[in-house]
Amino acid sequence: MIISLEWLKEFVDIKETPDELASLLTEVGLEAEPTSVPTELFGVVIGKVETVEKHPNADKLSLCTVNDGTLIHKVICGAPNVDAGQTIAFATVGSVLPGKIKIKNANIRGVESAGMICSERELKISEEHEGIMVLPDGLELGADFVSSHGYKYLSVELDITPNRPDAFSHQGVARDIACKADREFTQISIKEIASKGSDTIDITMENHKDCPRYIGGIVKNVNVGPSPDWLVERLKSSGQRSINNIVDISNYVLLEMGHPTHIFDYDSLKNKSIHVRRAKKGETLITLDDHSHKLNQTHLLITDGNEALALAGIMGGISTAVSDDTNNLLVESAYFDPVTIRKGAKSLSVSTDASKRYERGADPNGCETAFWRVIGLLEEIAGGELCSEMIDVYPNPIKKKKINLRRSELDLVIGIKIEDKTVKRIFDGLGILSNNNGNEWQCEIPTYRPDILYEIDLVEEIARIFGFENIPSDESLHGPYRYEHSDPEQYLEPLRYTLSTCGFHQIYSNSLQNENEACLNGQAPVRMLNPLSIEMGFLRTSLLPSLLKAANHNLKNGTNSLRLFELGNVHLQKAKGLENILEKKH
Repeated sequence: MIISLEWLKEFVDIKETPDELASLLTEVGLEAEPTSVPTELFGVVIGKVETVEKHPNADKLSLCTVNDGTLIHKVICGAPNVDAGQTIAFATVGSVLPGKIKIKNANIRGVESAGMICSERELKISEEHEGIMVLPDGLELGADFVSSHGYKYLSVELDITPNRPDAFSHQGVARDIACKADREFTQISIKEIASKGSDTIDITMENHKDCPRYIGGIVKNVNVGPSPDWLVERLKSSGQRSINNIVDISNYVLLEMGHPTHIFDYDSLKNKSIHVRRAKKGETLITLDDHSHKLNQTHLLITDGNEALALAGIMGGISTAVSDDTNNLLVESAYFDPVTIRKGAKSLSVSTDASKRYERGADPNGCETAFWRVIGLLEEIAGGELCSEMIDVYPNPIKKKKINLRRSELDLVIGIKIEDKTVKRIFDGLGILSNNNGNEWQCEIPTYRPDILYEIDLVEEIARIFGFENIPSDESLHGPYRYEHSDPEQYLEPLRYTLSTCGFHQIYSNSLQNENEACLNGQAPVRMLNPLSIEMGFLRTSLLPSLLKAANHNLKNGTNSLRLFELGNVHLQKAKGLENILEKKH
């Protein structure tokens, strides 16, 4: 994910360069690399297109005059979007662009051209090249492009690990920065909006495990059109292109808060209702990318009670897509089961910004905030009016986890004593409510951190924010191995030891087999729903085939004396259903 420094500044004071910020983020466990506008754009300045005329000898070229604050230049431009009055990035004669491209005077179809009006790709900002880059009005003409406007494209790229769904947003990343650097963190200002109508829509879920929460609301009288410059720039700074103001709002909230939302063309719903259910075998849906998907019960659908409207948590359907003619909207903000979304996306070989967040664990209690954020922006940017109440179906609210952290455990694991006030500051900065009674902290974990499950996870949070670099390494420290949890593997150690002393070598093989191998012992095997290949279509029912394969491989490669053993789980299907799968240790 690309994180814009300019965007981050809405949440926390950023004093670092992209390189320094990437280093800080890596220290707190968010692997980051700077990726920003090149600083070697020598001679590129802010300019203004004064006039645009047709080229006398070429239909697809324009003859422009460009003001750089000092001189007026005649420039030939082939971009279809060039127009008088635009503020642009202008490469003067002698400028050097990325790739060591030097701008020179040129004669194009019999007309002299002095300079170049730049596209984003020519400035190495993005791959956009179908038109020139149009800048916001008000910039000083003749000013250096990088210092006056290029800062908007300063960014870092994060490689988010699966356990940190909260870091899939500018807000989440800013929270970690503020906590690490001990700076103030500014929350997004959200306000609820009173409904101006009495519309409603019936929302039902077939299975509350698949969809624990669904929020919907009807917005009418929107004006679909181009997004304002600030919104286009924000999306661009995070590697996204603008589509229209409605779609852009949903994408903006996704990048800002990390919670996916979806917007339907309300008038396209044949039945004015929403029903979340599993797909039926053979059911099809054409998604927004114009692909037709053949579905089965693995996939979760948003329907109107009859027809499929969207792949829940993955992608919307083309039949209810927002178009230029859209007037009324249905806004969705939901929480879907991570396992359900991951299985559905993987079986279709589809990965979207929404599915990446849902399958890692979106915030079930962030649905409401994301909903009101979208509603507010639809009112501000598209002129829409909320004509229904917020319809919130949340029958079994997901509660915050409560975990106790012992002072003795913290000191033992980290190896040094961290002051109570520092621990309190870290918990507060991460949004963890805590109460210290002297011997331990009673902590309440926010639902946007599903990765914090145990006491040791709290120790890790303190260590990464305090700084592993601030914890001294003392190799002279030693003590007995301590394992407080029951581990079935420990009971196998005597067997491993005995076999090893008798000259046996332990092997570890794949737990997946093909059908022939899985059926060798006459037991019913467990079939995989979405195998990577036919060779890995079943869970193993015996360790013997893998041992024979290993023995055969070694014998073919010249090993004459061979003793092998393997310890592992096998699975048998005793009857239909997941609950009837038997796991045994062999």
